[in-house]
Amino acid sequence: MITLKNGDGIAWPGGKRIAVLVTFDLDAELLRQSVVGRKEIGFSDTSRGQFGPYTGLPRCLAMLRRQGLQTTFFVPGRIVEEYPEAVASIVRDGHELAYHGYDHDNTVGRPREAEEADMVRSEALLEAACGKRPVGSRGPLDVLQEYSADLLQERGYLYDSTLKDCDWPYVLPNGLVELPTDVALDDFSYFYFTYADEAPINCSYLPDEVRVFWQDAFDELAAEGDKVLVLKLHPQLIGRLGRLRMLEQFLLYMKQNGAWLTTCREAAAYVKAFYAAGGTAGKPADRKDGGKA
Repeated sequence: MITLKNGDGIAWPGGKRIAVLVTFDLDAELLRQSVVGRKEIGFSDTSRGQFGPYTGLPRCLAMLRRQGLQTTFFVPGRIVEEYPEAVASIVRDGHELAYHGYDHDNTVGRPREAEEADMVRSEALLEAACGKRPVGSRGPLDVLQEYSADLLQERGYLYDSTLKDCDWPYVLPNGLVELPTDVALDDFSYFYFTYADEAPINCSYLPDEVRVFWQDAFDELAAEGDKVLVLKLHPQLIGRLGRLRMLEQFLLYMKQNGAWLTTCREAAAYVKAFYAAGGTAGKPADRKDGGKA
């Protein structure tokens, strides 16, 4: 069997075949506001969003406890304000909190001053919730600005997890670690539903169909050996019955097949240390960091 090595050749700790980051975006109704591009959404979409912090999140946390897994939750500052007990439950279980905008504003071309003000406000809220400043970020609806990488570096961030230019981690010239994602590894692509006139979406895949997609992706990336698989999940979507069962089965499969399951913070710190010790910190072909990732 020929093993493809098109990444940077990173070796994972303990001889693990692949790094797997099971991440959650706790957006609640803010996700749905961003999708339709307005803050006024109907009761139906609002209630679907609220399913996340009220019902989906407790199920997700219970599953993570069963699996003995700590991971990363990307949480907008407004969610910390409006769902404090939900965020507190994440912290009590020892999970990492990371920056995800203040109110999940995905407007391309936002002024730098507005974004920095949102970061200052959200960082204070996240630090008050967990006792630590966030060191990681993910753009709302995968939107980054032209200045995002520089702003994150200036504010002391370790990593970003938004871009989709490859499937291995790398270090940007300014020292920021990128943990790339993929729409095929995002539960939004399979389970999002809305009646909204601006963006009617009906994703109705069966959970076991999605598991086949994700398991094939894991097997292929693990065989290549220098890759990272970032699952991007939303408690309002993956937290529905049947889907969470599928996710837990998938986690068990990855555990049994050489995955290093960890937080984004720990993975990014390992990547940075690996390259600092002499690994090749190459990155994909030059491209701008702004716009839709």
